[in-house]
Amino acid sequence: MTSTTDILGHQVALNLLLDDAPAQEPMLREIFRGMADIINGAAAKWSAEQAEVFRLTNELTIFRVVQYGTMRLTRSFMAQKERVFYWAFDEFIKWEPAKRRPTAYFHDAWHVHQYLTQGPAPNDDKILIDREQDAIAQQLEVAGIVGCDQSMIDWLTAYAEDRQRIKERLSSGLGMSGTPGALQEHFLILE
Repeated sequence: MTSTTDILGHQVALNLLLDDAPAQEPMLREIFRGMADIINGAAAKWSAEQAEVFRLTNELTIFRVVQYGTMRLTRSFMAQKERVFYWAFDEFIKWEPAKRRPTAYFHDAWHVHQYLTQGPAPNDDKILIDREQDAIAQQLEVAGIVGCDQSMIDWLTAYAEDRQRIKERLSSGLGMSGTPGALQEHFLILE
């Protein structure tokens, strides 16, 4: 089930990979359009680079469980080459207040920007964590522009400064076991 929404003049498809998609579609479409309205409503505040990054995502796919390549995934991720943001259903609907959603959307689009400007992430934990910190820093700028609540800004700031916590989060995601190379695997899925 697919529909489209305009984000800064770019049509973004909303795809639902849900068994109950017909029942969920009206609510999810409304939430997605609400997020687009927040982004579009701040159009005059975005830098040229920020506006372009918002336009890098071609599709938002909402899912509970998705088979991506050989992996069965339950956590949100960005498929960088396809420019598809796979956003887990529970996470998507629980990102409240609504002004928080554009920050997450931008964060993952920033990973596409990194891929396009810096190439695939190397197998180097330091660089991988640096890229995540960079995405969080960009997310914080967006949070300020859309007027996110202070608790969100404080949480992102603390998270951005904690390299060990970032490493643990990256290592735990996408069904990884924290084994050597897990961070690299996190970024490979993004390609």
